[in-house]
Parts: sequence; structure tokens; C-alpha cells
Amino acid sequence: MSHWERTTSARAMAIVYEQHYKTVGPFSGTAHITVLLDRTDDRSLRHRPLFLLKALMKDLANVEAYVLVGACVLAVNLLTVLRLLWSHSRNGCILTKKVLKLDLWKKDAIRRLWSKKAIDWTTRCWASGMLDWKKLRDIRELRWALALRVPVLTPPQFLCLLYSSENWHVHLDDAGEIVTPTPGVKRILSSPCCLPHIAQAILSGEPSIVEAAAALLKAIVTRDPKAMIRLYSTSAFYFALAYPGSNLLSIGQLFTVTLVHQGFHGGEEAAVSASLPLAKRSVLGGLLPESLLYVLKRSGPAAFAAAMVSDSDTPEIIWTHKMRAENLIRQVLQHLGDFPQKLSQYCHVLYDYAPMPPVKYPELRDEMWCHHYY
Repeated sequence: MSHWERTTSARAMAIVYEQHYKTVGPFSGTAHITVLLDRTDDRSLRHRPLFLLKALMKDLANVEAYVLVGACVLAVNLLTVLRLLWSHSRNGCILTKKVLKLDLWKKDAIRRLWSKKAIDWTTRCWASGMLDWKKLRDIRELRWALALRVPVLTPPQFLCLLYSSENWHVHLDDAGEIVTPTPGVKRILSSPCCLPHIAQAILSGEPSIVEAAAALLKAIVTRDPKAMIRLYSTSAFYFALAYPGSNLLSIGQLFTVTLVHQGFHGGEEAAVSASLPLAKRSVLGGLLPESLLYVLKRSGPAAFAAAMVSDSDTPEIIWTHKMRAENLIRQVLQHLGDFPQKLSQYCHVLYDYAPMPPVKYPELRDEMWCHHYY
């Protein structure tokens, strides 16, 4: 079967199942299609079955097959590679035809070596963070980077597919109570092997990716208390505050549901204690002025997003573009160090969370915040 026939068949199957899934019922090839995503060396063929999988998830039996074959982790791994296709690295490496050793993956150099046939699928590879050497064909990140043809999906579109997958199981029972145990898809996406990678997608700086990643994080932690209280450990809040863009509504919505529910230094009890100031209860306390925290808590995410990109000098808010760029963003980026560069070169590296010192705002040095006013 030709490439055109295979991709067309996948599209046709998705359309048919979308409209007739009740008649067709469970699809026995769900696991096979999921494995195809991993093993194919054709980007467009790899992406087409994703639309078919989205249609197949209308049947719970297909969802179970998808989860059992490890597709949730596979999907997050694919997301990290898709995001890196939008960036380029230009560092050197040490190699022979059968051995490739790098501190971090340098995709452009590897593609050049591949095109010259200086390396092949049996070349043994290693990068910082790997426990042992592996053959090139056994490293998803490199195998996918060397795939043929133009990809069909962009990272934002792929995040939207992941977002829909998070809703494949019900989260509330008929009485409105949270379902226990946590549904399988949500449990996997909130695990240490998935959640940090979704959070790190925010570091791409691409507006559509940032919006989609923040929305997905919000969906994952909502109605999942265990995931909610440890979201801070992914450093998602640092990544979001380091984002210089103006499309902050999705970030504001994520902050709204997580603001006082993180089990950080004071623990969960301190976060919900009404006797403490908001800045002491919130994971954002010490990072943002307390006035902005009250905008978020009292007026909602839209007002917060607008305030973050505005210049204000009132008794309620003192905030400027300069304070955001030269104090907040600069100090958060200093705390992150060279991690964004490492991530752009090796998609599986994870940021090691460390509490950040309070952000200094010289403009507020002589101001006193009292009863929600300066």
C-alpha cells in the first residue's frame, strides 16, 4: 500500500467511526494503531492515526486498549518531540560511525550525519541523563527526528488532542462526588513521567503552545487533589511567569484554580488557612505583588491577564511593563538558569525544582500594603 493510500485510509476510517461508532462498536486494531505511532518513520503517517484514535475514544473499550498499550506516555513523548521540531540546536558533538556521544542531542548535526550515511539505525548513542548506551532505533526522540515527510500536526493541535483525551473518562459520579480511584488517563497524565513535560511545553514561548499547555494542566489537576497540591513541583508557575507574551488568559485560568491549593513550604493546611495573608497562602506569594494576587482571586483570570500587561499606579495596583520585564521575568529566568537551552536540545531533560527567592521590586520598596490598598 502506498503512502497516499495509507494516509487516506486513516482519514476515511476516522470519519466513518466518528459518525457510526455506536454501530461499529469496539475496534480491535486500537492497540496496533497506537504502536504504529511509535514505530513508523513517516511523520504524516504518524499523525493521521491520531485523528482516528480521537474518534475511537468514543468507545470505552477502545480507551482501555489505548491506555493498556502505554499510549498516554507515548503521546506526551511525541508532544515533546513535536515542540522541539520548532527549534534548532547548533552545538558540536563527538562521534564515530558506530558511536554517537553528546552532552545533549544536536538535531541538526545528527540529521547531517544521517543524510551522509555516517550513522545508521544500529549506531549506539548516549546523551547526558541516559543510564546506558542505546541503539539509534531504540531512542524515540532521535527516531522521530529522522522521520520522513512533513508533519501534519502542530504542537498546539497535538495538545488539543491530549486535552480531549483527558476527558475520555467521567470525573464526577451521579451524586456530583469526585470519582475514585482517579480515572486511568488522568492518573497517567498527572504522573511524574508526563506532568513535568506538559508543564515544560510552556517554555517554548510560542503563544498557541503556551495557551494549550496551560489549559491542559488546568484540566489535569482539576478534581484531582493529589495532582493539584504538587503541581508546583513541576515548576509550572515559574515557566508561566517567565513567559513574556500578552495572551495570559489561559495562564490566569490555571492560576485561579491552583492559587491556594499547592502543598508548598507551608503544606496544604497553610495554603487553605484563612488566617494567613494571601501572599503566605499562595504559591505565587513572593513572586507577584500581593495586589495582583487579589486581582486574580477577587476579579478572576480575565482581569488578572489584563492587569499583568497594563501600567497601573493606583491605591489598588502598582504595576508596570518594566516591573514585569526587568524584575519578574528577568529574575525567574535567572533562577531557571540554562535549563531552557538544555530543553531545546534534549527534550527528555527535566527541571529540578528548587524554591525561588522572593522577586525584588524597587518600585514597591517604600510602599506598604494594608487592607488590600497601598
